[in-house]
Amino acid sequence: MRPKKHLEYYSRLYPDAWKQVDSMRADRGRELPFWPEWCFLPLAGTYSIVSAEAERQGLAPGRVLPPGPLVNDVGILGALAAWRVTQGVYRFDPEVFESVIHTPVRGDIPHEVFFNLPEWCVYIETPGLTHIGLPMHGFYAYLEYDANDNRRELRLVMDLHVEEEKGVPFLVQMPIHLGDWSLEESIKKAYEEAARHGGEEVKPEPMAKIIQSEFEAPISLLLYLCSANGEIGDDDKRPIKPRSVKTKKGPRLFPPDKPRMWDVGVRMGAEIRRYQRTESAYMDGHHASPRTHIRRAHWHGFWTGPRAEEQKYVLRWISPVVVNPGEDIPVTIRPVE
Repeated sequence: MRPKKHLEYYSRLYPDAWKQVDSMRADRGRELPFWPEWCFLPLAGTYSIVSAEAERQGLAPGRVLPPGPLVNDVGILGALAAWRVTQGVYRFDPEVFESVIHTPVRGDIPHEVFFNLPEWCVYIETPGLTHIGLPMHGFYAYLEYDANDNRRELRLVMDLHVEEEKGVPFLVQMPIHLGDWSLEESIKKAYEEAARHGGEEVKPEPMAKIIQSEFEAPISLLLYLCSANGEIGDDDKRPIKPRSVKTKKGPRLFPPDKPRMWDVGVRMGAEIRRYQRTESAYMDGHHASPRTHIRRAHWHGFWTGPRAEEQKYVLRWISPVVVNPGEDIPVTIRPVE
């Protein structure tokens, strides 16, 4: 699988990286500042790994990285460090995939939803999608915590298809700042940060509007994984975050031998296909009926819990459904829990 090849490639570039990651995580809240559990390792940690290796090779005197590919390695290494301990690859049912990527991300969906990621870092396959005009095999997604200003970020690393030279992967990263604002505002804030570091040539507002369409499909796929009714795996096995094992050198996570493929939306995909066949059969026998149609998929969220206490936001993906079915369309009644 491609993520495994990425892991092997960056393991060769930074041969001591994973030992250093284990050491930093063991020092969390001790020699190093404490960071939230939903963040596997702040990028300050991978920055130190990349800059130390660059300094050893004479590329970054004083461990200050110059702008360019080395800086990109910081985010990529952050994704791979978090992905390595679970190695989950998520493959959507084709019908669910098409429905989800065309589900608009609208309204005030709280960013806390992303803290429900099933693993510290996920890799989602994206057949047919593109990014910046290039075919995209898939993307990594993980959460970042910046201890300097307590900023929370969703980090995406896009796995793009290009003619790879000597097996060098083409990975492009994008930070999305999380907070009480819209997705468009999140992307705008990310580009404002880039403008602050990169100069006046980066124009946040027009660029944010252009880039938003690039990220709505990946964001929708992530929201499905984080939703309350997102169907991942089966009833017996679902992805989990592993627990650390105590060793003489402190707590440590032992990665699996190979990636784990997680099927997403299998049963839901079968339901969507059944609806499509039902609608097609009805329309064939009842030409141009305005009453029967399939309602588009949409997001539905609500707050739950006592108002006097901290409430939790629950997000659900509502799949396409037949609206106003005719008499010859079978109606399925399910109990609501």
